[in-house]
Amino acid sequence: MALLSKFAGAHNVSDLNVIDLVTISGVLVIVYFVSHAIYNIYFHPLSKFPGPKRAAVSHVWLMRILTSGTSPKTHKEIHDKYGPVVRISPNQLSFNSASSWKDIYGHVGGRQQFLKSDAYQNEYHPSIVSARDPVQHGQMRKLLSHGFSQKALMEQEDIVHEYVDLLIKQIQTHATNKPQGEEMVKWYNYITFDIIGDLAFGDPFGSLKSAEPHFWVDSIFKSIEFLPWITVFKRVPITKYIKQYITPPGAAEARKAHFQYSRDKIIKRMNNNTPRKDFLTRILAAKEAQGISVDELQSHSNVLILAGSETTATFLSGFTYYLCKNPSAYAKLTTEIRDAFQNYEDIDGISTEKLKYLNAVIDETLRIYPPVPVGMPRVSPGETVDGMFVPKGIEVSVSAWASTHSEANFHKPYEFIPERWIDPSCTDKKEASQPFMLGSRVCLGRNLALLEMRAIVAKMMWTYDMELKNKDLDWDRDNMCYTLWRKPSLMVNFTRRSGIVVPPLDC
Repeated sequence: MALLSKFAGAHNVSDLNVIDLVTISGVLVIVYFVSHAIYNIYFHPLSKFPGPKRAAVSHVWLMRILTSGTSPKTHKEIHDKYGPVVRISPNQLSFNSASSWKDIYGHVGGRQQFLKSDAYQNEYHPSIVSARDPVQHGQMRKLLSHGFSQKALMEQEDIVHEYVDLLIKQIQTHATNKPQGEEMVKWYNYITFDIIGDLAFGDPFGSLKSAEPHFWVDSIFKSIEFLPWITVFKRVPITKYIKQYITPPGAAEARKAHFQYSRDKIIKRMNNNTPRKDFLTRILAAKEAQGISVDELQSHSNVLILAGSETTATFLSGFTYYLCKNPSAYAKLTTEIRDAFQNYEDIDGISTEKLKYLNAVIDETLRIYPPVPVGMPRVSPGETVDGMFVPKGIEVSVSAWASTHSEANFHKPYEFIPERWIDPSCTDKKEASQPFMLGSRVCLGRNLALLEMRAIVAKMMWTYDMELKNKDLDWDRDNMCYTLWRKPSLMVNFTRRSGIVVPPLDC
């Protein structure tokens, strides 16, 4: 009271000493934050939505979760506790219902579109993923679609099989008859990065052949842990000034190296008049490409390299773990593949697309282990989501992990049950699993990814039996998430089937 009286009686600031000013400033800051917290909890437009009180007070709770590596599991826990909609920050809601996918990301007649939030903005040119303007995104999608057309996919299939055959050969050399097993996460990264490098630039990384990681691939994985920090810097701006002390060592530098190398790769490819058709050949030949800048091509290439490889590599790692842990599913899949093909050469995109159990295994792997398990934020235009009105300007998202592991959407959600995708009596809400997104943002590379998945799994399972060697591995427990997964080691021993002819091995 004495300090307040002194402040009230002061004719000007100079009548107060430094200690008084510091004390008063501190009191005002405390009053501001307390009043702000009270408003957010009790009077904010989202005050009626359930969720942790700490999440309602400030962005700090959510930012801590995003950077901890446990974001998907924490979202599942809070949805279990609070229900299908949870307030996860002062201005953000998370949903996990099946219908919320379509409400937020899909096209629904008579409804306004939910646009991407500013969480996608960065210091680089907008890409097909980060562009927020729907008109700009539509132009980009039209341009890039030339590289993902059905005609392009048919031309790409032979290239994909070249790398699959090389993987089969490398498994024989490096991963058969090894009591301790071979670490397969790296091999799955090798093949998927090599495929996308070849298809995007006509220039593979060479990792699969050399059995060594390319330095660009290394920089990409180091930079992944920086991804959630981009959101932190936007929501808690003061953290930008101390980022060198709070971000993972080397992550920011790796991100810069990734962007610079992709730029160098683009320039090199544009100066190389190769007759071979790759993504850039088709894109640059399109009429929409007139006037396109190197900066835009660089941003698109960043997306192509990461999204075009990591989705499939993540799937392959999850597939291997869950299939090895489930003998019944393992037996059904190997029987289907080996009965379907008398010869290795018969395995192709068209024939594998017809295998019901293989496709069910793919769907189930993408459900139980979604490659992008976190929510992709959108801004409400003032519409309903899952029957609840969300005020204009509020960020909303569906937590993929919470959605695919919700008992309200899937029975026994933590069990690997491919049959749920082919059993007509199953009542699971399958639309709650959207690994390739939906609506105008559906993944352009979906068909290419599925082609790779089917080809690799079918040829690998036709040729080899496999056994998981690190028996104490718990995939749910040991994975960490920084927007994308940081996977644990996956030690697998392969045994070649007897009495078969495998051209990559026998010719």
